[in-house]
Amino acid sequence: MASPCWEDPGLNDSRQEQMRRPIEGRMRLMVRSASGDLVAERQARNLVLRSGASVIASLFAGGPDAAPINAVGVGFAQEAATPETTSLTPPEDGNIPPEALRTALTPDSFQIVTDLPNAVRVSIQAVFKPTVELAGVTEAGLLAADKLYNQVVFEPVTLRPGQDVTFFWEVDFPFGH
Repeated sequence: MASPCWEDPGLNDSRQEQMRRPIEGRMRLMVRSASGDLVAERQARNLVLRSGASVIASLFAGGPDAAPINAVGVGFAQEAATPETTSLTPPEDGNIPPEALRTALTPDSFQIVTDLPNAVRVSIQAVFKPTVELAGVTEAGLLAADKLYNQVVFEPVTLRPGQDVTFFWEVDFPFGH
C-alpha cells in the first residue's frame, strides 16, 4: 500500500531528513567480583540493526510474531556490526552452551522516562551471572526472542563464574523533530 503523502515534494525535502534524530542507545557494563569489587567497566554506543527496526515495527503494528526485548546476550565480535547483522558472534570454543551467553530480562529490568524534553528514554538494568568462563567477550546486544535488536562492541573482558556482570542500557526514542 503506497502512502500518498510521499508524493508531496515538501515531505521529501532533504532538510527534513537532516533534522531527523535517530534512536540513540548507550550501554555501560560493570563487572564485580564475588566480594563486590569492581573488576572491569566498559561503555559503548549501540548500533540499531535492521532486525531491531523490524522488532519495533512489528510491535508498532501488533504483528502476530511481535516480541518485546526480553534478553541480553554477549558475543565475541572483532568489529562493529553492519546494519544487516542478525546475531552476536559465537565463541570459538564450541563447547560453550548458547544459554551461557544470555540472561533473561523481566519487566522489573525496565524503566520508562516520559518527561524528557525531546525523547522518551527506556533504561534497562540486567545482572548477568556467568556460569562458565567467557574469555574475550567483546560485544553485547538486546534481543526480542531470537531477533537481535542492537549491538555494542567494546574492549575485551573476561567474565567468570561468581562475578556479577551488570548491564545498564539507555535507549532514547526522539520525538518532535
